[in-house]
Amino acid sequence: MQTIHQNPSFQLLLTSTEELILDKGCQQTTLQDIMKRSGLSKGAIYHYVKSKDELMGLLLQKRFETIGQQFYQSVQAGGQELSSGLEAISNGLRHIHDSRDVTNLILIYLLSKREDPIIGAMLARLHEASIQASKEWIEVGQKGGVIPASLDAEKTARLFSVITYGIRMNTQIAPDSTQLSAVEVYKMMFEILSKG
Repeated sequence: MQTIHQNPSFQLLLTSTEELILDKGCQQTTLQDIMKRSGLSKGAIYHYVKSKDELMGLLLQKRFETIGQQFYQSVQAGGQELSSGLEAISNGLRHIHDSRDVTNLILIYLLSKREDPIIGAMLARLHEASIQASKEWIEVGQKGGVIPASLDAEKTARLFSVITYGIRMNTQIAPDSTQLSAVEVYKMMFEILSKG
């Protein structure tokens, strides 16, 4: 999956879309609203994306790339302990506990449209990219000697994906119910990764 564009007009497009989703919701946000909020023309928007739904998928991708950057910065800054890399990931995932987080709203919206072949393919790409990134993070820990080499990185990455999707769904279905806290999820992940 490509890295999100870094130019200012594209970042403005993402920021404007995120603000609108928080104000109006995914369903009610229109391309016209995005044009008005961002000040970008329809042609400028279509230079980057083919649809509002693709734009929402890019917002999900941007969040995941940010978490990855935080992890690698932690490792480069000398974080050779499992806790430092995992803390960067855990901090990046705190949003999954928030029913009003824009990425949770987008995920639910896009899942409701997954039968559209384009959206289904986009969701599948995002899912596999997140699995592969998680697997790479685990492998970095294994190479650094902080995660046992016997741990199956692929299966563990898939398990963590199931856990995070479950938390996201729980926050949407029962936002006021008792849930696993971010600290509890961190501790559970730490136990799995440290013991293999």
